[in-house]
Amino acid sequence: MPGSRVRFRILGGVELWLDDAPAVLPRPRHRAVLGCLLLNANRVVTVSALTEALWGGAAPATARNQLQADISAIRRAGRGALELTTRAAGYLLHADEDQADHLRFAALTARARGAAVSERVPLLREALALWHGPALADAAGAYVAAARLQLGEERLSACEDLYEAELELGRHREIVPDLTRAARDEPTRERLWVTLMLALHRCGRRADALAAGRELRRFLADEHGLEPGPAFQETERLILRADEDDAGPAAAPVVPALLPPDIVDFTGRDAEIARLDAALAPAGRPLPVVTITGMGGVGKTTLAVHAAHRAAGDYPGGQLYATLRGTEARPVEPGDVLARFLRALGVDERAIPIDLTERADAYRSRLAGRRVLVLLDDAADEAQIRPLLPGDGSCVALVTSRAGLDGLAGARRVQLGVFSDDEAASLLGRVAAPQRVAREPAESATILRLCGRLPLAVRIAGARLRSRPAWPMSRLATALQNEQRRLDHLVAGDLAVRTSIASSYRAIGAAGQLLARRLSLFTVPDFPSWLASAVAGVPAAEAEDLLERLVDAHLLLDAGTDATGAGRYRFHDLVRLYLRERAQAEEPSDGTDVLRAGFGAYLGLARRMATLIPGPCYAAIHGTFPAVTVPVPDEVDPIEWFAAERLALLAVVRHACDAGEIEAAFDLAGCMEKHFDIRGIYIDWRATSDYVLAACRAAGHRLGEAVMLRGLTELAAWHEVDHPGGAMDRMLADAEQTAELFESVGHGPGLSDAAVMKAWALAAKGTYGEAAEAAELAIRLAEEHDHLGGQARAHVAAAVVHGESLDLAVAEDHLTVALRVAREVGNQRYVATVLQFIGVLNTRAGRTGAAIAALDESLRVLRTYQDRYAEVLTLLTLARAHLPGPPARGYATEALTIAREYNLPHHTADALGVLGAVELADGNHRRAVDHLSASVRLWRQRGWGTFLADALRTLGDAQAPISPAAALHAWREARDIYLSVGHAPRVAELNALISKQVAAASPSS
Repeated sequence: MPGSRVRFRILGGVELWLDDAPAVLPRPRHRAVLGCLLLNANRVVTVSALTEALWGGAAPATARNQLQADISAIRRAGRGALELTTRAAGYLLHADEDQADHLRFAALTARARGAAVSERVPLLREALALWHGPALADAAGAYVAAARLQLGEERLSACEDLYEAELELGRHREIVPDLTRAARDEPTRERLWVTLMLALHRCGRRADALAAGRELRRFLADEHGLEPGPAFQETERLILRADEDDAGPAAAPVVPALLPPDIVDFTGRDAEIARLDAALAPAGRPLPVVTITGMGGVGKTTLAVHAAHRAAGDYPGGQLYATLRGTEARPVEPGDVLARFLRALGVDERAIPIDLTERADAYRSRLAGRRVLVLLDDAADEAQIRPLLPGDGSCVALVTSRAGLDGLAGARRVQLGVFSDDEAASLLGRVAAPQRVAREPAESATILRLCGRLPLAVRIAGARLRSRPAWPMSRLATALQNEQRRLDHLVAGDLAVRTSIASSYRAIGAAGQLLARRLSLFTVPDFPSWLASAVAGVPAAEAEDLLERLVDAHLLLDAGTDATGAGRYRFHDLVRLYLRERAQAEEPSDGTDVLRAGFGAYLGLARRMATLIPGPCYAAIHGTFPAVTVPVPDEVDPIEWFAAERLALLAVVRHACDAGEIEAAFDLAGCMEKHFDIRGIYIDWRATSDYVLAACRAAGHRLGEAVMLRGLTELAAWHEVDHPGGAMDRMLADAEQTAELFESVGHGPGLSDAAVMKAWALAAKGTYGEAAEAAELAIRLAEEHDHLGGQARAHVAAAVVHGESLDLAVAEDHLTVALRVAREVGNQRYVATVLQFIGVLNTRAGRTGAAIAALDESLRVLRTYQDRYAEVLTLLTLARAHLPGPPARGYATEALTIAREYNLPHHTADALGVLGAVELADGNHRRAVDHLSASVRLWRQRGWGTFLADALRTLGDAQAPISPAAALHAWREARDIYLSVGHAPRVAELNALISKQVAAASPSS
């Protein structure tokens, strides 16, 4: 029936409908094949992918023929109405959201995320009504469990979104019965419990709300050994301290307030303010994007900030603000702004996705259902701001730009022109003193005319007059007349701004001018007063005085205080451009000496602070660039200093690269690595190192190239899976290249570090002889060059190699030395690392008490430094040490949560394997198979043989009662891996298992 209407269902049983009648799919595998094709609708599914999905690595020899038969059966059931085509690589099934329930569900939930709350509820209810039971309920295939879990997760998320939307609409009484059932059906879903507590509280049932919280606490403690998360705890605290008649606490405790201060002498713009007040006022409808456009200096930012402050009370979800630097040569990347916004919304640094699209998704998810005002200042173009626009109709975005931004469909626009005569006169009077303007009206009018009534020019002119109280107005008017040819073109572009800045520039004196010109050469978002001292060559107090004069002249803006107690300042973008022009015209040199002095100041402080941060014990490798000593208080926290200076340091590193100062660039980037590591700032680490690496290679700077590649190798090995042979193959290749570079410049400590990385990679590949040689080389080099941290690292690497080869006694000797050296160095974080491996070794040796003691000490140290990434291995080893006891599940669950949150594929694979072992110990074979199958898939990508073999071995144990054939397949693959690396005891053990299983399956038995 080629003309029949085709519909598919997988949100329940797998069904194919022609018109209004179900077609017959007689076998579970027919339904499994159709389900797999639907999950990949409109994409070619290869035969090998289908085979893996159905049989999970245990495909029979006839798999291809069976698949062809299954496809034929599905086509027969569709009676010619299906768009199911055969391609060279596999099969393609066409379906749209009107045909397939899961596609319809995805479309409805996506639309709900971007809709106003009143529209969100019906969309979510329609989406959830599509479900008729567990997804793929009657299909049979290896992929089904994971797909069912994923689709079920999406359904639960939609339920949570629905209940939160209902709560926002004040329907707390109506949702309590269903919400109570949902929370008890899914007791680990903390969002459901938080919403239930809020709904009960708003019903006046405060005691019931707190009882629901206690119920969740008991469940998490008894079943998982965990405490509820921050959102739950904040809600519970708010309920406890709320008044009896309170309508209930807010659901989201993190409320950003990033708006810069309002302008105290804001003047005029009455018509524009009225339009913005109306545009920004919530009115129960999807809120708009509002743009303020106009030429530079016309007052876009001033107006936007003022309007945002007026509207802030209507946005209880908070206010976000970012300046996008669209007028600069390198505008701010949208991904960087999203990272800042996510941090302001409560997202941990290490949980921020790397991919721009994923960051935007996370940002919009955080804004969903909240009323937040987003101010984006100085946008370059539509492409820059689109990822930053909220997806939720409850939020508003206010954008300023010199560009027209006509590509933003549906945006409300305010085109800003120059001041009227009255507005310009009023601003001049407010800044300079109203009595002076009134005393000399003709001269004031001349100033305003020559300024073209441009707000920035008027404000700067008024500031100059204020700083010269004895001047008559005529004096400034005459000065402006001298540049009348430029002032004739004031309204055409930046020329008027340049003239206005020049009038202030001339008033600050030679010393101030010199400092302003020199500071303008640095491409930093803001800077501390010690930078001024370094580039001007004057004492700190004198530099502070000069900076304050620049602030008074409106050439600088006060940006607060930095982590050392020094003042911070920033340039307006147009002021910086003007001052750079003056530097080019007035400075006798090209500014290289100035930049080197500033780079040296940053480098001097970065070196000092880096030595105070405990890190991974790599050799501190510096270049020959002269560092400048900057006096700062001894009590400055180095981690806080790096955090406060991070954006400036990143800019300085790139600037140094662009200026050809490679010695400064690689040295400064290397100093930042320990801060990146301890705070898990992997995105900036990679971007900075990649940039410097490219500059080093272009300049032929092999030492800098080696230092950058050393850090990038560490990042790629544990945080990425993008090499054809797996992450460990990439680590080996990068370690060998790093060693060649260090050898070419004769750097022994660097060679030791590279040999450590090579030993790890070779151990992962099972080539233990070569790995042991690399570890011994690392030890010898570290000893020869007094590289104590390298000695500790090298002994840990040697311990890993011998532990992998089952020589536990030798491994223990190396760890004993590593712990002693790490304590001697005084590096507590690396002490915690060595204790982790001592815990691993003792767990393997069956010394549970000693393992737990070492791991508990490791955990205490790591939590002192808030080192969540390193904490995962400790948690995983604690779980193994406690197996099969109840605490194992809690430790493994927490480890998996952290590993997934912070994008750690190695630890995610490990955590899934441990959870599979936990489920197996509890007799939950099918759950164990799900976890272990996922672990095996990840280990295949990682390229670490023994970890893969361990996961396969446990997977076979879990599959044995369910699918003996699958168990045999897993055991045989594990045995072959153990055989390839020489693990004879494990080979013998698996051979016995395989023989027993084969005998049990034979007809004679």
